[in-house]
Amino acid sequence: MNFHHRTTIHDVARKANVSVATVSRVLNSPSLVRDITRNRVLKAMKDTHYVYNALAGGLSARKTTILGVIIPTITNPVFATVTKGIQDYARQRGYAIILGNTDYSEENERDLIHLLQEKRADGVILNGPWRDTPIVPLMKKTRLPFVITWQTLQDKAVNCVAFDNFKSTYRIVEYLIDLGHRRIGMIAGKFSVFERARMRWEGYRNCLADHHIAFDPQLVLEKGYTFADGKEAMARVLQLPSPPTAVFCGNDILAIGAIVCAKEKGMQVPRDLSVVGFDDVEISAYYDPPLTTMAVPAYEMGQLAAKILIENIRGESKSPQQYILETKLMIRGSTDKKRTP
Repeated sequence: MNFHHRTTIHDVARKANVSVATVSRVLNSPSLVRDITRNRVLKAMKDTHYVYNALAGGLSARKTTILGVIIPTITNPVFATVTKGIQDYARQRGYAIILGNTDYSEENERDLIHLLQEKRADGVILNGPWRDTPIVPLMKKTRLPFVITWQTLQDKAVNCVAFDNFKSTYRIVEYLIDLGHRRIGMIAGKFSVFERARMRWEGYRNCLADHHIAFDPQLVLEKGYTFADGKEAMARVLQLPSPPTAVFCGNDILAIGAIVCAKEKGMQVPRDLSVVGFDDVEISAYYDPPLTTMAVPAYEMGQLAAKILIENIRGESKSPQQYILETKLMIRGSTDKKRTP
């Protein structure tokens, strides 16, 4: 009977011409190994088809080198970008990721956290959690290191990489006001439950108030985040006796759905109606018209979140780290000055 020889750590050490201890360090603490040596060991692993059983290796050290990553949706490309940032950084440090999608459900989020505990993930990155109020105490109870992204936190004891949702939206609305618009609609996410959507809603309201423009609740629609939601919401605001001349949408997918609706009604964007999105997903620059939107540093946010989490897991950083990254208004063809009738 023929048994295939299973590659061992000793075979890798021989191939790379290093000690078994060095191979072990590359697997468990790659940052302690010089780049040139680490690359030689990684090449030897590849050449010998060595498969490291992370779970078996992790039982004694109680480390699995797995990071849990939770996103609210897989249909918005911006969350693919943040995930890529996390994965690229994690892979360089010898970590793999398990990805979970909550579909904007609090229950799904809790289930995924329990699943990651069962799978013995070393830590978790929560990208835009449902609500930070219940999630932070829940995560503290699990005793898993974690990082929250996409929204700033009141709790200064929690790792966080975000941008200012309030300020970013304020900047968008101010830009529309500068173009002469006064009837500005908002197709928002669920701001009654999502913290980051609420901060955007507050940015919208505050900016109007600061420019002495009356807030009209009819101009604000709370929706999900799909193309259909954007289309449906735009149809509703355009039926108002005094419709908006500009509409800010909670993300680019909503904005594109909204433009589709306006076009179907025979309107020209931006001549008859200005539309702004949020996120700057790749299609935004290639749509017709190209979408004015707020670019979010999704990839950098993912990389930094992974860096903080891994430093935490390895005990290289004890104190909480909080970063607020910059967003950038991308002015394109979907916005223009308000036309005087």
